[in-house]
Amino acid sequence: MTIEVRQMVIKSTVGAEENGAPQLLPGQTDQPELERLREEIVGECVALFEQRLRDLRER
Repeated sequence: MTIEVRQMVIKSTVGAEENGAPQLLPGQTDQPELERLREEIVGECVALFEQRLRDLRER
């Protein structure tokens, strides 16, 4: 049995903007928050690598 689709309907809603800023979807972060998180992760990685290097030098 074959099914033929002749028309596709896509429904979407656009969030209202508050104070000129677009409304974020759940799970999304704004750009400054995203940059802060990136910096935090990079800082933690650097600290981890520095600790590993110190451990290797002590051996």
